[in-house]
Amino acid sequence: MLDQKLRTFIKVVEYKNYTKAAEALNLTQPAVSQHIKKLEAHYGLPLIELKGKAVKLTKQGEIVYNYVQVQRSNEAHLLNKLNRVSQPIRIGATLSIADYYLESYLDYYLHKGYDDVSVTVNNTKVMLQKLLDDELDGAFIEGIFDKDMFNYEAFTRTSFKAVVRHHHPLLKETRQLKDLYNYPLILREQGSGTRKIFEQYLSQQNESLLSFKKIYEIGSFMLLKSMLKNTDAVSFMYENVALKEVTNQTLDYVTLSDVTIERPLYFIYPKHSLKSEKLKTFYRRFFNADN
Repeated sequence: MLDQKLRTFIKVVEYKNYTKAAEALNLTQPAVSQHIKKLEAHYGLPLIELKGKAVKLTKQGEIVYNYVQVQRSNEAHLLNKLNRVSQPIRIGATLSIADYYLESYLDYYLHKGYDDVSVTVNNTKVMLQKLLDDELDGAFIEGIFDKDMFNYEAFTRTSFKAVVRHHHPLLKETRQLKDLYNYPLILREQGSGTRKIFEQYLSQQNESLLSFKKIYEIGSFMLLKSMLKNTDAVSFMYENVALKEVTNQTLDYVTLSDVTIERPLYFIYPKHSLKSEKLKTFYRRFFNADN
């Protein structure tokens, strides 16, 4: 990594002006002048000549400038090589996506012998924090996130459905959302993207979770679906999460005339990540876009 005095020197040369260099570096002009003086003292040679406000390199300054440019190029090359080192790509996924959307893609990716990958599963809130804390490189999420902070790709769109046990009273005819309020509601825990999306939808309808008869929080979809099979409770989840049970006729989707929720599922990673190119390659390969 280049010394700050050398970075200041480069900016002075590029802008040919101390004031503009100071603005670019968010430093005061005296601080810039001090950096140059210390650099000249270190080498024991004059590096810059001032003619009025114009900046001109001495012959010694030209040598230092060319050397620093080589060092900058070497540093960029080093970062690129480090980025390609065969370390596992640290990927996160929410429970919905990990268990019900990624299995076949992950099998294909590993079968092809691409870069090693480690997968962490948790809710959307935890995934976002791990990305910001540099504990993950990228994540598959379905929840709400700040698009100014992350690069993102929508890898699919899916329907968000009301789900109940097979032969539930709500299945006799087309219903409205208010018809569900008389039944217990089973939700994922706080921080879950699935829950956040449903809460946001209710808010847009000037409703809330308090409209329901009773609320249960379950952190596992397997346990949640088991409770649905054995009670008259209702839940909301992505279509694929209940697809197997609907096919086996143990659960069913409730047809609601006034509720249509379709959401994209995303792969995201922090903006300005040093692994951006590696993550783009991972994304293409993961979804077989390179073939």
